[in-house]
Amino acid sequence: MEEESPTRRAVASGWGLLLARLLAHGYLLFLVALLCCAALPMAFGLTGNVVQSGSMAPHIRVGDVVLSRPLPAEAPTPMGLVVTFPAAPGSATPGERLHRVVGTNPDDSLITAGDANRDMDSAPLDRADIISVASLLIPWIGLPAFWLQHDLILPFAGWVAVTLLALIVEFVSTRDQKKERSRREPERARPPRRRLPARVGARHALPVVALVLCGALAVTAPNAPSASAAFTATTVNVSSNWVAAVVLTPAELAFADSPSNATGGTAFATQPAVEIHTASGADTTSTAPVSLSITTPAGAALTCGANPMAAVAGTAQFAGCKIDKAGTYTLTATSPGLSSATSTSFTVSVGPAARLVFTASPGNTARNTAFSRQPVVAVQDAGGNTVTSSSIPVTLSVNSGTLICTSNPRNAVAGVATFAGCRIDQAGNKVLTARSGSLTGTSAGFSIYSVASRLAFLTSPSSSVSRTAFASQPVVAIQDSAGLTTGGTSAITLVITTPAGATLACSANPVAAVNGTATFTGCAIGRAGTYTLTATASGLSSATSISFTIRAGPATRLGFTSSPSSSTSSVAFSTQPVVAVLDAFGNTTTSTAAVTLAVTTPAGTSMICTSNPKAAVAGVAAFAGCRIARAGTYTLTASANGLTSATSGSFTIFAGAAAKVVVTTSPASAVRGVSFSTQPAVAIQDVAGNLISTTALVTLTITAPTGGATLSCFSNPIATFGGTWTFSGCRIDRAGTYTLTAASSGLSSGQGTSFVVG
Repeated sequence: MEEESPTRRAVASGWGLLLARLLAHGYLLFLVALLCCAALPMAFGLTGNVVQSGSMAPHIRVGDVVLSRPLPAEAPTPMGLVVTFPAAPGSATPGERLHRVVGTNPDDSLITAGDANRDMDSAPLDRADIISVASLLIPWIGLPAFWLQHDLILPFAGWVAVTLLALIVEFVSTRDQKKERSRREPERARPPRRRLPARVGARHALPVVALVLCGALAVTAPNAPSASAAFTATTVNVSSNWVAAVVLTPAELAFADSPSNATGGTAFATQPAVEIHTASGADTTSTAPVSLSITTPAGAALTCGANPMAAVAGTAQFAGCKIDKAGTYTLTATSPGLSSATSTSFTVSVGPAARLVFTASPGNTARNTAFSRQPVVAVQDAGGNTVTSSSIPVTLSVNSGTLICTSNPRNAVAGVATFAGCRIDQAGNKVLTARSGSLTGTSAGFSIYSVASRLAFLTSPSSSVSRTAFASQPVVAIQDSAGLTTGGTSAITLVITTPAGATLACSANPVAAVNGTATFTGCAIGRAGTYTLTATASGLSSATSISFTIRAGPATRLGFTSSPSSSTSSVAFSTQPVVAVLDAFGNTTTSTAAVTLAVTTPAGTSMICTSNPKAAVAGVAAFAGCRIARAGTYTLTASANGLTSATSGSFTIFAGAAAKVVVTTSPASAVRGVSFSTQPAVAIQDVAGNLISTTALVTLTITAPTGGATLSCFSNPIATFGGTWTFSGCRIDRAGTYTLTAASSGLSSGQGTSFVVG
């Protein structure tokens, strides 16, 4: 009976225990193998990442460990390979990302995408940002780390429980085997037990190693590197055995999917897919770049999300491809070293109206003048094809000013709205906008300019004092016919419209206009009066300012505005003297100063006027009745208190008609019967005593009573010469006191002074 007990226990454990031992042993072996595959390459410089997302499914899944190597700087671009790179700033999942390089941009940046993603990554990748290139894939081994990092407690606890259960089964199985052998061996036949520790270590090596590695995995899981993508599925195939991939040589391209019909500028509903085949037509796993082009473009353009596109597992799946122009096309696929392929034909038709486009924009034009090139607006689809079926109304507007057209809005005809008679009333830089419902379009920019035709005073001079700069200086603009200032630079000249002897002085005259405006400075007029200014410029109509007044300054001096005319002795001047009270610049003031006239060099004469001095009236003293008795040439001097005197022009006083005979020289005392030592002289004079140069017969006699005395001369009467004559040989025969009388026919006689004859 003692012999049957072990047998019954073995039968009781039976096949169930055997199956449990096999499962536990196989699970632990598989676990150790995966851990070794993940750990050993890291000793040779590879780095590991735990995949955190399914963007590269189905080849690489969440929880797989990706081993990668750094990308040398001189290495070629890893087109078609999976790389590790930092996530773009602002990404929802920061850190590192594992995606495949599927193409390049025109600026040489790289296009990346996940195998499971429909769209390309939005941010381009710079080659310098590549951290490493994926080299090896270890499936599943990172799941515990993934569960622990994402707080997935239930699957992590399940894995821990299964692993612990396998370890327990392994330990229990080992212990039972030991006990079974012990019962079957006779005690005496047992060999020495000196090597027992070594055998115990060998028996327990697998569970101990598994336990240590699982513990390490659980402890280090929260710090394990992670990434959100994966790499090519053809790098390593992990199963129960390592299997090398079969190498298939790419030779030709073939369209797996040809584009479907579409409308202009709209992505094909069925996007082109191109496969890379061997020469025999077998599928390959090539990652070669594939380029698409229109076989016969005829002016059309093909655009895709990425083109060329790197094949993934032998297939280049394009996205976002579209053609702009309507027509029937085929696509040609090419790849370096491979035979090209042509798609089946497809049609791109005109789509619905999507935008408005100016096929003709106005050019630079004068203000209020119809454009030489009138605007034409086409109704186009997304690809730029004119929608010939459209007759929608199109309205034009301008960014500033008023746009005037013969008809606005204008209905499109066969998809085209042609405007006429359009013009703009305001100068400046312009842009037209076309609108129809939600559709808009903008023209090219152009300029509206003004044509200079005339000048205009923006500011007229203000009234001022003589020789004092106007408080408001003149400003003149160059304008078009509508009175809008242009941008001309013509030189503008100012003059007094009616000078009347006045002159205009400015700091600069002429002045060149700046942006159509000439601003004068320092302008002043010396002569008092009321004036207007005239502005002129070559080729432009002149302009006249409003009138303004120049007032005289304070009185400083006198001035003859009228000098006496020449006249006859003691006869009033026909032109009487007029004296003005002037300022420093010769303008007549409003002074009432008393002005006095005098002969500048009297020479024994004097002037007589009706009133002298004379009070000025409104700055003017007009004299009357002025005359001078003595013949001669004279000037008058005008004077007034506090003012600088003035001298008239010279004038002449002529002698009058002969009126009298005068004895200019009487004899001195003499002896009777003896000729006078001083002979008598006579002259013919006018009433004022001026010598008259004339010839007259003058008789000299003793003024009565004669007392019986007789006057005898060599010649008596005697004719004067030049109005004067001196008698000779005259004597009186009887002593006494006498005077002589000179007489001439028609003239008043004159008497000399008395003298004594002894």
